[in-house]
Amino acid sequence: MPLDPTSSDGAPSHALLVGQIREAYGRICYAHKTQEKQADICHEKHRRQRTVRVALTAVSSGAFVASLAGLLLDEQWAAVVTSFIAVLVSASSLSDKTFRHGEETHQHREAAARLWNVRESYLSLLVDLNSSSLSMDEAREARDALQEAAGAIYADAPRTTPDAYARAQKALQVHDDLTFSVAEIDQLLPPVLRTHKGYGDVAGE
Repeated sequence: MPLDPTSSDGAPSHALLVGQIREAYGRICYAHKTQEKQADICHEKHRRQRTVRVALTAVSSGAFVASLAGLLLDEQWAAVVTSFIAVLVSASSLSDKTFRHGEETHQHREAAARLWNVRESYLSLLVDLNSSSLSMDEAREARDALQEAAGAIYADAPRTTPDAYARAQKALQVHDDLTFSVAEIDQLLPPVLRTHKGYGDVAGE
């Protein structure tokens, strides 16, 4: 079967399919990175939450607070300060039960891990299509299976925030999180698999 039969509007079907899969790959890349960044945000909140709770617990020792307040303040204000700190401790405990940042971190990381697998499968599909390893029918079947897998992940994935998307956008567009130079890849490979000049040109051997 030819790889590029012409569609009804005159455009090559192979090019159309590759273009669609490229778009899907891009969306998956952003979804994966956004889930990772949302996990980072939740982890930061969880760490701050724990720090505040530990600090409040440390200073809420009745004897310590009472003695310190008694030394610095009169009896009436000492009671007010002690009660206020007790309220803060209670609020911290309620916050832990209401905002489960640690649990949310795990959920976002799990979603990112599942999206990573789909992302890499889309990349493999693009490679197979461009190397003519798949027929059009096989490529369409693979595309449909990946769309179904991605849809199932999106249905279960926790919601993300604009802040997480902005961090993902910066990571992908500014810091090139998903790309490597030839030299960087060569540094990670054993000498026999290196291709960059200066790291051993296998092709020239």
